[in-house]
Formats: sequence, structure tokens, C-alpha cells
Amino acid sequence: MHASHVHGEVIFNIVLEDDHLDVEMISPAMNITGFEHAPSTEQERQAVEEAVRKLGDAGNLLMLPETAGCKPGAATIETPLTEEHADHGHEQAAEPENEGEHAEFHVTHSLQCDKSGAIDSVTLTLFRHFPGVEKVRLQWIHGQRQGAAIVEPGNPAVTFE
Repeated sequence: MHASHVHGEVIFNIVLEDDHLDVEMISPAMNITGFEHAPSTEQERQAVEEAVRKLGDAGNLLMLPETAGCKPGAATIETPLTEEHADHGHEQAAEPENEGEHAEFHVTHSLQCDKSGAIDSVTLTLFRHFPGVEKVRLQWIHGQRQGAAIVEPGNPAVTFE
């Protein structure tokens, strides 16, 4: 069961262990598509498809130092707003868990990094692609260190200290 969500706010988790970087984002659908109900028009269906396409590219969520040499791997996008689309190459939930719940997007990305030691910061790029996102509650684990930050569009960079 998901905790209640707040429109405009996103939960973002980053875990870097050895040469593997895992990213998780949980957002109310309102932030991503502008609505939370099952799409009923062609325009709404296209908005969901575009959102899934954008969310499938880790570069639309965050930017890492180029020197780290991170390459995208598996991505999963789950939302009750989609039907199964085999051609997207992403797993997607077909049915809402509960019709009374607010719809969300749950996104995960796995990246392989050549020089993970070069990752001393991250810049969240999702603000550019999803203007409904006003604030990100970021939690991170980087080897033996961990931290948290509130990230907003005016200051999208986080340094792992």
C-alpha cells in the first residue's frame, strides 16, 4: 500500500553500490500527465504514452557526471493509467490496484557505471520534462554514506556529502 501522495511532490531514491546505480521515482500522475483518471480521450492517451516514453529515459530524470561513464540498463514504469504495451519494452501495470486510489507513476532505472567514484553529485532534470513537479524528496545511499534533501526547480543539483 502506498502512502498518501501530495500533488507537485515526488519521492526519489538513489542507491549507488560498487558500479551499479539504482534510481526509483514515485510521483502522483497529476505531476506527470496533468490528470489521475484513466485516459478517456485520444489526447489523454497520448499524454500517458508520452509520459511513459519520457520516463523510460533516465536522462529525463537525472544527470550524472560524464566522467562516471554510466550506461542505462533496465527500466520499469508502472502506472494504472496504461494498458499493456508490449512494444514499449517496459513493464507496466494494466489495472489500478483500487479504483478509489489516486494514480501514480512508479519508475525504476538501473545504470552501470565505469567509474562510480566520480559520482559526487546528481542534477535532477525531471523538472524540465515534467513542469507539474514542484518539489522532490530525495534520499540517497552512496557506498557507506547516506543522506536526504529537498530539491526544487531553482536548485536541481545535489552533492553527496
